[in-house]
Amino acid sequence: MSVEMLPKTEQGARRFEYRVIDTGKDVEERLNELGSQGWRVVGVTTKKQLFIAPPQAIILMRELR
Repeated sequence: MSVEMLPKTEQGARRFEYRVIDTGKDVEERLNELGSQGWRVVGVTTKKQLFIAPPQAIILMRELR
């Protein structure tokens, strides 16, 4: 999924994509792999806080180029 977010730059709006992952087993390995691909953790959920997120999920984003 991708979402267009502010602030705008001289080239136009910056675009980001996001991913929600469950905190099941092997989460540290998955985070290391995703981090090497440019993903950054921007939030976590501890309960069913988001409709799209499972309980205890990690939210990641990266800028589209």
